[in-house]
Amino acid sequence: MTQTDALNILKLGHNVYLTGSAGSGKTYVLNQYIQYLKKHEIAHAVTASTGIAASHMNGVTIHSWSGLGIRNTLTPYDLEAMEEKRYLWERFKNTKVLIIDEVSMLHHFRLDLVDEIARFFKRNDKPFGGLQVVLCGDFFQLPPVSKSHEEDAEFIYKSEAWKNLNLKICYLEGSYRQTDTAFLDVLNGIRTNSVSDVLRSHLDKRFNSELIGDLKPTKLFTHNVDVDGINAQELAATEGEARSYFMNEEGRDVLVAAIKNSCLAPGVLTLKKGAQVMFVKNNYDVGYVNGTLGTVIECGITSPIIKTASGKIIKAEPMEWTIEDDGKVKAKVKQVPLRLAWAITIHKSQGMTLDAAEIDLSKSFEKGMGYVALSRLKSLSGLKLLGINEQALEVDEDVLMFDEELQEQSKKLQQVLSKVDQKELQKQQDEFLARAAAVMRTKKSIKVETHIITKALLEKKMSLQAMAKERNLKVETIISHIETLQEDNHDIDIEYLKAANIKPALLKKITDAFHESYKTTGDYSLGSVRTLLKNTVSFPEVRFARLFIEKKK
Repeated sequence: MTQTDALNILKLGHNVYLTGSAGSGKTYVLNQYIQYLKKHEIAHAVTASTGIAASHMNGVTIHSWSGLGIRNTLTPYDLEAMEEKRYLWERFKNTKVLIIDEVSMLHHFRLDLVDEIARFFKRNDKPFGGLQVVLCGDFFQLPPVSKSHEEDAEFIYKSEAWKNLNLKICYLEGSYRQTDTAFLDVLNGIRTNSVSDVLRSHLDKRFNSELIGDLKPTKLFTHNVDVDGINAQELAATEGEARSYFMNEEGRDVLVAAIKNSCLAPGVLTLKKGAQVMFVKNNYDVGYVNGTLGTVIECGITSPIIKTASGKIIKAEPMEWTIEDDGKVKAKVKQVPLRLAWAITIHKSQGMTLDAAEIDLSKSFEKGMGYVALSRLKSLSGLKLLGINEQALEVDEDVLMFDEELQEQSKKLQQVLSKVDQKELQKQQDEFLARAAAVMRTKKSIKVETHIITKALLEKKMSLQAMAKERNLKVETIISHIETLQEDNHDIDIEYLKAANIKPALLKKITDAFHESYKTTGDYSLGSVRTLLKNTVSFPEVRFARLFIEKKK
């Protein structure tokens, strides 16, 4: 399927699995669709399975966005605690499209948990509560990592959510990264578990082979310990004065920390003239992408000057990594988009394009690791192979069989699409936009009307119970309306509600707990306060007390 066909299908509002071999343009198509949604003001969420993958898309992890966090299960208590978080209500209420990138590394049971959360907040039993879900990835790449306390790692196509989504399969064809025919044969051979002697001979020729040019190639290793040691050793051995570039940070500490943990640019970047570096962000206008290699030729005061492998001179000016929600920037960091690149792990290389690399696959411990590492390169001439084991050339047999099904489904979908008249296609795409926009307008109008009604009842000095009865709502819902009125800076008087709903001693106890919790979490979440109070107070009591604390911005 072509990139244009895939984009047309996305614009129809279908749930989609966007896939294809490494370098086929999956990220490009996703970015095109994201720009389309922004242009038409359709609220969307950009997420990924890992922090590094999310940072490439200026998004967040799906675990963070959904509120799932590090949980492996969901209990009624968990959902009750999540329900108290206003930002999650707003997030799910406003979002129309959910994008999840690099899904090969997402556990099957976690996709089911996100589905459960979405249904809960959207208050319906449609898959993901009726969101358009766009999954993107390649199951031949690195699989989810299981820890000892987690369930067995399975790809997401083993999940119930996958079965229920009725996904349209968009399998991109071709490669925009590799044009070397022999190299493409090698990669396709690994991808199909059919590495012949002829293909092995191509790799054999690259063992300890010399690479053309003065630039030292990046070394890819399977383990962090090898990478850290090489980078530190090489920088120390480089002559000249060192200059450090410090990251600027804006936003809540917890969000900034999340960006820093997932962003490949270090908090303090120390360079010397002659240092081997790698760009860790895309900037097509300037002329580099995530993975472009270069050498530092000058350490400017604010921006180092880099000479790339192709000979281009680039001033590496600081760039931003952000966390966005509903079109608003919640936190950001700014740093020179570089890291030392004498060595990097294969896991961190996923999604990159490299000009040259020395790759050691002798300690490969995961099927797909060899494919990921080798497919970062543009050609065989850029490869110096330091070692390889048999597992590096293997892919999961189950994935191989499933991939054949995906390709077949994609071909059938493309045939159907080819028969649709362009005017009809445009009409259906416009209808999806209209439905999405109508839902957003309706929800906005409902939000304003219902809170204004509650405000009118507050002005009459009605009790919580009386307001709930008048509106046929729960008391908790009335409290949420008051929270919204406070956040929107409405002039409301709620002091009269205190005496009838909470004892002064309990209010002080809860208020103190909120201030203590804020010191460590940076927010005013109900769950953390209940934990501090050892669950001796109820959620309604804590939530009511929160109305009367002076929150720090």
